[in-house]
Amino acid sequence: SLTKKPIIIIGAGWSGLACAITLIQAGHKVCLLESARQIGGRARSLKIKNNFSNNTSQPLIDNGQHIMLGAYHYTLKLFKSLGIKEAEQFQRCPLELQMLSPDNNNIHLKVAPLPAPLHLLSALLTLKGMSLKERFKAVNMAVKLSLCGFQLKKDISVKQLLQQHKQTEKLIKALWEPLCLASMNTPIDYASAQIFLKVLKDSFSNDKQDSDLLFFKQDLSQTFCAPAEQFITKNDSSIHCAEKVISLQYDQCDQYRGFHIQTSKANYSADQVILATPPYIADKLLHQLPGQNYLQANNASLIFCYEPIYTIYMQYSAQLKLPHIMTGLFAAQSSTTADITGQWIIDRSFMNQAGLIAVVISGSGKHTQCSTSQLVEVIHNELKLIIEDLPTLVEHKIIKQKRATFSCRVDIQKQRPKNTTSIPGLYLAGDYTDTGYPATLEGAVKSGVMAAEKIIALP
Repeated sequence: SLTKKPIIIIGAGWSGLACAITLIQAGHKVCLLESARQIGGRARSLKIKNNFSNNTSQPLIDNGQHIMLGAYHYTLKLFKSLGIKEAEQFQRCPLELQMLSPDNNNIHLKVAPLPAPLHLLSALLTLKGMSLKERFKAVNMAVKLSLCGFQLKKDISVKQLLQQHKQTEKLIKALWEPLCLASMNTPIDYASAQIFLKVLKDSFSNDKQDSDLLFFKQDLSQTFCAPAEQFITKNDSSIHCAEKVISLQYDQCDQYRGFHIQTSKANYSADQVILATPPYIADKLLHQLPGQNYLQANNASLIFCYEPIYTIYMQYSAQLKLPHIMTGLFAAQSSTTADITGQWIIDRSFMNQAGLIAVVISGSGKHTQCSTSQLVEVIHNELKLIIEDLPTLVEHKIIKQKRATFSCRVDIQKQRPKNTTSIPGLYLAGDYTDTGYPATLEGAVKSGVMAAEKIIALP
């Protein structure tokens, strides 16, 4: 039976939006409460004032450079249901990794047009820049992992996994470590190998298109947030921005069971509430409720460690164009240069932002101690090492997300909560819940859809 009161979703990031859309499609009414002035959470666009992007029609950058994979089935299905056309919104590219190091010790991986998982095996076999012995080691690891269904008896770190499979220093530095950081935003020393294998399995073992890279052609707010908002408000539901939830109360008297929510602007009541906030905010709100533990899993908890993501936008003159949309950087072990700071370089000229480069640094490191001007200088000098005749820097902007993602550590799966809690009508959504994925757009969307499905399935 459909509830009479709108279902309240606290948080309008991708998880809250996916949850709202799924509920509305099943005939429910929802009301989204968002503390920020705009929806989209950690994946939205920012207006910028400076002389960015020589094309003035788009003075927008995202609050972080996001990329999707072909394996993001939940997200792509959600987009399709909103009428978002993939061809208009994405540049889809078969997986190709161009990894450059300052001493020219470069590697190049390109998948062949073969069915999965042969496309990966052939890519590893033809890996340019690696010795035959190293390529066999990589293939050997891929085959062994595939044979055990990408499952481990016991979770270990990605680094231990790579050492067990005798991957060389160069394979680790140029291939596995960048892939781990890009997909999990967690350093290999303590990243969960089991979740890394889940990412590899989903990207490489089902359909060859699952390993494609999907680059957004427009900013995230235009691509997803605007159509999502339109769909929600058109269907008798509402979004309230700049409304921070101050208190969450649960009533349990005989006549009525339900929730009272007080925001900075109004009071609401609901029979069902979904907390689609980061875990540290969900934890604060849960602590206002009577009783002890609302998380049903044995040792589920909302206390996570976090990893930062820094995105450095560098605006050069419009002539600058790189050979690939995405290029990786790594410092080879034998390298004469010190460590490399930047990890991925994205050329945003394909988004009509001529001469704009986004450099992504995942996880913590020395860069978090740098001042803005120091970091910009470091990145500019690294770009000079790999781009001939790098033009003068016109403008820069650094987006620092200190708690960008939860830290995807060994055994993290044991801690992640389910969507349901022990309070009837109270649900959790967010990329940190038990989706099996690291903190990604897909994890956020999947979690929102799963939380909605719990309500839809109610008698």
